[in-house]
Amino acid sequence: MKRTYRVKKIKKDYQRKNLQNPFFQSRKKGSCSRLLKWLIWLGIICLIFLFWLFLASPWWRLQTIRVEGLTRITNSEIENLIWQQTRVRKMLVFNQANLLLFDREETSQKIIDQYNFANLEIRKKIFHTLEIIIHERPYAFIFQQGSDFFYASADGYIIRESVVSEEDKTKYLILENKDQADYLGGDNKINIKDDYLRFILDLHNYLGTFPDLPLEKFIIDQEFNTIKVDLRDGPLVYFNTKGDIQEQVNRLVLVKREKIKDNFNRINYIDLRYGDRVFIN
Repeated sequence: MKRTYRVKKIKKDYQRKNLQNPFFQSRKKGSCSRLLKWLIWLGIICLIFLFWLFLASPWWRLQTIRVEGLTRITNSEIENLIWQQTRVRKMLVFNQANLLLFDREETSQKIIDQYNFANLEIRKKIFHTLEIIIHERPYAFIFQQGSDFFYASADGYIIRESVVSEEDKTKYLILENKDQADYLGGDNKINIKDDYLRFILDLHNYLGTFPDLPLEKFIIDQEFNTIKVDLRDGPLVYFNTKGDIQEQVNRLVLVKREKIKDNFNRINYIDLRYGDRVFIN
């Protein structure tokens, strides 16, 4: 007789087994989280330090202002404007005493608008200095309106910082406004077209080559395309601002020499505005 045996299959329980690979060690969760926390805190501390270093530390605080190029006003006037600007807030919290936060463009525009300089440059010098380089507008002529006299530049800007001296009235071209309109604009610029002003300056330079035609002043009024030249001990001469300067002056010299001669100081006016025709009163 053969006995029949049933083999009972036993299901293996892998969960109870220790299946760790001896060649790989498991990481400890605690050490990893502690390292991450330290890195986060280190990053926060670095950010706070950099924020303080560049925005709040005394290393960047303005202490010295150097101004170069001024001849008509004192350096202290510009320095006062700079110190006023340092009290203006930046980023709602900080002021502009910090060189990194100092607004050069805004400050330059304020100073140019107030003093009408030709150009102005602000340089930041590490760590506590601002350098202000100023280019003033040179005097080109004197503008007279009523009883007021002003120095003016070749591009037609009034220079108000200096009072016109009696001595300079004999040195510079005097341009008098006898029109009823006010020629002084709110931006300190004379309301004269550039080509008109250029004609006046060029005419003044060319007349200066004739010693026998001493100049008193130039006059503008309501007459269109006209500039009037008051000659010292001589007549008033009308020039056409659209005509050629040399041709008009040469006609004046010719008329004075050939026609008027010694009676030049008795003439009321000479009108050169109509080409070859010269009108004498």
